[in-house]
Amino acid sequence: MTEADILRREWIELLGAQPASDAAIHVGDLQTDGAIRRIPVEVRSYGLRQVLRLALPIGDSPCPVIVLPFYDTQVLFGEASALYPDPNAHPTRAFASEMLAAGLGVLAVPWWAETIAHAAPTVELHARYGPVAEDHLIRHPMVTGLGRSVSDLRLAVDALSDIKQVDSHRIGMFGHSLGGKLSLFASALDTRIAAAVTHEPGLGFAHSNWSDPWYFGARVPTDRDLDELLRLVAPRPILYVGGGAADGAHNEALARAAFSTDSRIEMLHHTKGHPLPEDLLRQMIRWLDRRLAA
Repeated sequence: MTEADILRREWIELLGAQPASDAAIHVGDLQTDGAIRRIPVEVRSYGLRQVLRLALPIGDSPCPVIVLPFYDTQVLFGEASALYPDPNAHPTRAFASEMLAAGLGVLAVPWWAETIAHAAPTVELHARYGPVAEDHLIRHPMVTGLGRSVSDLRLAVDALSDIKQVDSHRIGMFGHSLGGKLSLFASALDTRIAAAVTHEPGLGFAHSNWSDPWYFGARVPTDRDLDELLRLVAPRPILYVGGGAADGAHNEALARAAFSTDSRIEMLHHTKGHPLPEDLLRQMIRWLDRRLAA
């Protein structure tokens, strides 16, 4: 077992990111909708049924697919949702639509806490997600909220690995904000992810809300930091992007601590804040496309 394997196992144990005992996958039949092929995917984990959205451009198969975790899947396709009633808000959150336009397949994965809390009348984080996260911890005290998220994403990759229209050697991951956190952890701990982008994840336990109950809660480590996660992605390519809000000059040194001569970590900083500008979104999509090229 390599040093990376040992470190990866330690993080999985720390998170409690083992597969749920009731983990199950159901993949439906291929459907064609105009210029898009769709395959229904459902997963069950910790008693919760989640509907994932797999969309593939018409063209050659098998094709690369980007796993795209976020609060809900509707907004990723430019649709209104309970959390995001204005699908035309700017900057855009229609990341999936942009990826499909660029010729990449997308698996949009909703966040378990938002799925449970979707009817909550508030968008304030602790009021919306605190109760469902605390309930999860009561039921599964060895599984952090973040560990549950990572295990769900590993289940999503399991689903992709058995779909013949998907090139299982060209699975990427992309995440912004919450999704950036999930992209960082899932790509570090699942070596089937061939390339990853994380935008504004809040790298470093001192730089974001990692102690919230839907992430680590009271189990934030004090003897290690998130440069280890970047290092676990390498030598697979990862693009770490900060907008000067959660990520920027204040945690650049932590990111650079992960660099080595054989790593493929790339950094990009902009000064436009936490939202993801459309021009940079397209730049990141091109980056993923090149890294996943056959």
